[in-house]
Amino acid sequence: MRANSQISIRHEGNIAIFDITGYLTDASEPILSDAYADTEVQNAEKVLLNFERRSFITSSGFGEIIRLLWKMREKGQVMRVAHPSTQVRNIFNTIGLTQSIGVFESEEEALEDF
Repeated sequence: MRANSQISIRHEGNIAIFDITGYLTDASEPILSDAYADTEVQNAEKVLLNFERRSFITSSGFGEIIRLLWKMREKGQVMRVAHPSTQVRNIFNTIGLTQSIGVFESEEEALEDF
């Protein structure tokens, strides 16, 4: 059985960091939306999706990331991704998301790129 996704939020300056655990799927939409609706996240200029905690993204989960990216663009926010698995990184490349979202092997690299 797939682990349900969980998101904890922390902040570093004007950057909201989503630490994501478990499988990001279409069922994760309410969790992702609630995290994004947080007042401090709304006021952040940048959002980092951190997948360090043994997480995985299904095809519908990629759709949720794209929907989040659209919402962020409307607000002028920028997104980066850190610690994706090799498989997830390859999917980001294949579907062309790396042209819109910086994808990095570490949180430090992603933070430096903002």
